[in-house]
Amino acid sequence: MLENRKLRFAVLADGPLLKKWQADSIQHVLDTKHAELVGFIQNTGSTKPSAASVSLGFRSLYKNIDCNGPLQLIEWEKQFTTAPKFSFTPEQKGIANYFNESDLETFKSLKLDVVLRFGFGILKGEALSIPTHGIWSFHHGNPRKYRGGPAGFWEIFNGDFITGSMLQQLNEKLDQGQLIREGFFQTINHSYQANLYHVLEETSVWPALAVKAIVNHPQQKLMLQAISEKGKLYKVPSSFTSLRFLFKLLSNKIRFHIDRLFRAEKWNVGRVAQPIEELVDLPMKPVKWLNEAPSNSYYADPFTWNKKEVLLELYNYKTSKGSLKKLDTNSGKLINFLDNRTHYSYPFSIQHGEKRYILPENYRSNLLQLHEVDDQLIVLQKHVLLEGQWIDPTLFEKGGKWWLSCMHASSPKENLYLFYANSIEGPYHPHLLNPVLTDIRSARPAGTPFLFNEKIIRPTQNCSKTYGGSVVLKQIDKLSPTEFEESFVKEILPPKGRYAEGLHTLSKVGEEILLDGKRYHFNFWNFWNQLKASFNKKTT
Repeated sequence: MLENRKLRFAVLADGPLLKKWQADSIQHVLDTKHAELVGFIQNTGSTKPSAASVSLGFRSLYKNIDCNGPLQLIEWEKQFTTAPKFSFTPEQKGIANYFNESDLETFKSLKLDVVLRFGFGILKGEALSIPTHGIWSFHHGNPRKYRGGPAGFWEIFNGDFITGSMLQQLNEKLDQGQLIREGFFQTINHSYQANLYHVLEETSVWPALAVKAIVNHPQQKLMLQAISEKGKLYKVPSSFTSLRFLFKLLSNKIRFHIDRLFRAEKWNVGRVAQPIEELVDLPMKPVKWLNEAPSNSYYADPFTWNKKEVLLELYNYKTSKGSLKKLDTNSGKLINFLDNRTHYSYPFSIQHGEKRYILPENYRSNLLQLHEVDDQLIVLQKHVLLEGQWIDPTLFEKGGKWWLSCMHASSPKENLYLFYANSIEGPYHPHLLNPVLTDIRSARPAGTPFLFNEKIIRPTQNCSKTYGGSVVLKQIDKLSPTEFEESFVKEILPPKGRYAEGLHTLSKVGEEILLDGKRYHFNFWNFWNQLKASFNKKTT
């Protein structure tokens, strides 16, 4: 760790105003207590495109976005009152801007570690190499598919299920900076504002996470990889394209509401006579499905208890609540366990020594509790691991520590959080880089982690197209309280047949696998509850 010194950082801006998400990003860096803001550098040259370069159609579309959210304009001098102000007038050469000699000397005198770029257009030249860790810039789009802009627009227009984003260290190569952090979000295809806002709000913390990584690993190279693939270069859409976009939004919104009202999920649980480790190299064998849950309900989230009994969630559409059951797979008998007065799901089970534990999801209680139980599932003791609304909590042991992976209800499909402890019962401490992963395709836990070739394999949910669309196996390559890296192993698609619309749990049961699959059907209580929710939202 750096000794008794904060990182010195500056901000490049195009004027006296910043967007709120940019101001939030600066504040997140300051909140780490590892960095000090030593300069706001304002561009006094030409900064804005002419109105003629932006089509009337897109201007009209953009004006309809509510600017009280992350796009709200903030006077940075009022929020960051102690930051010194500098005025630079860059020299334009072609499409790029360069600092002149006088400004370069001032830039060098600041002895900067990091610079956040929120202005100055395409910046090149000596300035890029002056800060110790470079000049950082956001690109809200997956650069392998979408270069240019506007952010969040073309993904909806092209019907892409995923909207990417990255924080990069700039270099002389346009759109090929060094990747610091990237994430992948589910495209909200029925609302341009919601899609744009979601990406801006979720990524504003990334520079702060990078600062934490530098401070704790000063000798380690920060950049993860170079961006070698270059996607198509997009520009501001024409008025005709903007009109087509509006029709796509309307169509997507109609489909979104039809799906909410008329397509309820019906999950069911099945067994596969195959060790879970074989899934790494071999296809899945046929599934033996259990009898479906009663009308207005479904079975999901299966975990092992013994050879014939399974722990699972029974979700009831009439009450909009899940409860935990022990199911005898031979007789079909269901037995309640734990206090099911509030919503419960995901009854993750684990044995450590002579003790057996259940770690269920119970986010509506604002507590994550580990239940020590006997063989009859009678609770012997409860251990509060975390406070807050945590989802799909999953435990595993590695490197002499216990690790807890979970999602938060504020972003239940995209941001993975890790916590660690010396004992399975806690206390648990947050990982330095939380959230350690932002990826709609493989962040959310999906069952029992297992060992393969001495590496931990983490089953994860791919929710990019639909909730619980498939399971992706990820291999954990690096794990410590300050580091986390994992790599893609394999995607496991839902088995063909009746439940081919989704797969979101894989659990190890000795030499067998427990899983769940999804189909869609109409359910009156889902229809009624969604209708009531929409009405209540409009009246609040």
